[in-house]
Amino acid sequence: MPKEAVMQSTFHDPLALRLPPESTDSRRRHVGDLALEDSAVARFNALLAQLDPNAPRVSADQLVTLARWLQDQPRERAVAVLAERLRRVEHLRRMLNDSDWELDAELRERSRMLISYLQEVNDLIPDDLPLVGQLDDALLVELAWPAFRDQTLDYGDFCAFRRDEQPRGSGAERRQAWENTRLAELALLQQRRDVRARPYAASQPLPPLFRVS
Repeated sequence: MPKEAVMQSTFHDPLALRLPPESTDSRRRHVGDLALEDSAVARFNALLAQLDPNAPRVSADQLVTLARWLQDQPRERAVAVLAERLRRVEHLRRMLNDSDWELDAELRERSRMLISYLQEVNDLIPDDLPLVGQLDDALLVELAWPAFRDQTLDYGDFCAFRRDEQPRGSGAERRQAWENTRLAELALLQQRRDVRARPYAASQPLPPLFRVS
């Protein structure tokens, strides 16, 4: 994919990190002096499939295109693109270590797998390579994140509630207080919507509440 096309596709979002389409030259597999081995790419894709079965698979050619695009960005922007993904993982790490929050065993294990990959130094692209060393880490987070997004959004909302409202009790009781508050807010919102919609239905006859025989 031409560099210009990649840049145009991310113009509206300065921190976007999108997997480019396959190039017609699928033989490319060098990121700088590093040759991407088929076995390493296969391991990356196997992990990605475990984290999110719906995530797209990645080829060496796509990684090369993305690495070249990243290297062509102003350094501040390139660093920000990578850092934005790594911040998501720090949020995930806090969620795992928070005794007030409950995760099901499967999501907890997948979270640990993602964090474990990011802690590896010699993964698909070794971390000591300037700038692009964390590209595979950031891309793994980006592509797998839909599997974690809803849970992390809920956790972020819970943290804000816990900070602002300071509910008492055990972790389970604080979570229950958060859930009850949010459910009450949703019920109130639905009630307001119903009230606003009522004038439009005022001309319709009301159904009888009782039948007299």
